[in-house]
Formats: sequence, C-alpha cells, structure tokens
Amino acid sequence: MVLQRICPHMLVRRQRRLLPVFAAQGACSITLPPCRSFASDHNKDAESSHKMYKEQLQELQEEREALYAFSKEEIHHWSTSVSMKSNNNDETATLQETIEKLQREAAYTNTNSGNDDVSINNEEGGDNGSSLVMPEEDGSAFTHLTTGGSKATMVDVGDKTVTRRTAKARTKVWFPPEVMSAFASYGGTSSEVIGPKGPIFETARLAGIMGAKRTSDLIPLCHPLPLDRVNVEISLENNCAVIECECRVTHKTGVEMEALAGASIAALTIYDMVKAVSHDVRIEETRLVSKSGGKRDVEE
Repeated sequence: MVLQRICPHMLVRRQRRLLPVFAAQGACSITLPPCRSFASDHNKDAESSHKMYKEQLQELQEEREALYAFSKEEIHHWSTSVSMKSNNNDETATLQETIEKLQREAAYTNTNSGNDDVSINNEEGGDNGSSLVMPEEDGSAFTHLTTGGSKATMVDVGDKTVTRRTAKARTKVWFPPEVMSAFASYGGTSSEVIGPKGPIFETARLAGIMGAKRTSDLIPLCHPLPLDRVNVEISLENNCAVIECECRVTHKTGVEMEALAGASIAALTIYDMVKAVSHDVRIEETRLVSKSGGKRDVEE
C-alpha cells in the first residue's frame, strides 16, 4: 500500500483506524515514521535562540569593553549603586520622618517652656507682666502655625461672625537736626512739610492708604479685606512726625495688620523723601493703639 506523505499526527490517527482492518485481513504490521513532537522542537528552538542571544550579548559586552576600556572597579560600582539606590530612598524617607517628629517635639517643648517662663516673670513682678494667651481653637500659641509648629497656615475664618471692626496703629519718624533745618529752609507747618520732592506728609498719607489696601499682598497669611475706610493723619511734634492710621471693615476678621501696614508705609515714604538730607532718620515705636469688633478689644 502506498501512503501519501501527510502530517505525522494525521498518520497516527489513520493508523489507529486501519490497524483493526489490517489485523482482520492478516496483513503484516506496518511501520510508520515516528511522530515528531512539536513541543520538544519548540523547546529546542527556544534553547537555541536563548543561547544565540547570550552569545550576542557577550559579543556586545566585549566590544563595549574594548571600545571604552572600563575598569573592573567602575563596573562593580555601577552594579552596586543600582541596588543601593532603593535602600537610600527608604533610609531618606525614614530620616525625614524622624526629623519631622523631632521638630514637633521641640516645638511642643519650647511652647511649654515659654509658658513656664511667663508664669515665673509674673510671679516675680517682671517688667512686662504679660501672659501668653492660648487660643481656644486648637490649643496652639500661634494661630498661623499648624499643631507642632512645622508649617505656616492661613486661619479659617469661615465660621466667624461678620461684625464692624476697627483698628488704629501709630508710629513715629525721628528727624536729626539737619533734617529739621532743611524743613525750616523750605518752609511748612506742623501739618505739612515741603521738601525737594514736594509735600512730604501728603505724599506719605496717600502711600499709607495704598499700603493698607495692599496688606494681603505684602503679608502672606493676611486675608484680603474690602476696607470700608482708611484714614492716615500725620503731624509734626518737635522733631518727630507722628503717624496714625485707622482702618475700618465689616467682615469676619480684624484690620490690625492693615492699620500697622498703613502707618509703616507712610513712615517709610517720609524716610524716602528726606534721606537725601540725612540717613540718621529713625522709625520707632510702631504699635497697635486700639482695636474693636473682634474676639478681644484693645484700648489705648
């Protein structure tokens, strides 16, 4: 019998069907070509490809070493630096957590020690006689710091009540004799002094109003406020210019910083307008005079 050349697997299946027929006819046994295992061939092909791939990598490695002439120390350093990188990341994270924990503990300790010092000064009759007032919100001594003092934060005033709030700040600009002599030569009164750049006090007054309105742009954690009124008054008393800035607002937070900023900007403007005569001008005694409408009132 002549068999066609077919797939070995199909031949095996045909053999199973024909063997009973051949056995019934007394035919001799038929020797079929062995069935090749595709799985084994696939494994051999994979092994051969892998071997060839390793040989190619080895050739590339030898070419690279011949081209760049890397030393064994450099190659060893590369292999160890990659493994150490992940370990260093873990150690850095652990170190950062430790530093933050120590900072929180140090801030807490400093706050408590500051309370103890204030109490001792009050008992011994210290000069200032002041006490540290603790806010009720979170128990922190400074409302613009998070608990532990590690980060600055803006106070949330969303739940506060809208009230009419006022604040007044005062500062002084001290003039040396040469500046006072220059004032006399240019002329002026107690409410206005004329200088080379023009009316000094009027210019400073306008600068103070502008400074009060821009306080939130200058001091990062201040809330921007729609001020109802800003009034700056400047008068010359002896050899000092006395500046008072009063601010008013109907809002949820106070205007102390706006009043202080307005007075300070006015003082700096005066300094700018007289510094050509002398740099011995001093700005001093900048302070909050009064405030009302908030949680605590301050009276002069």
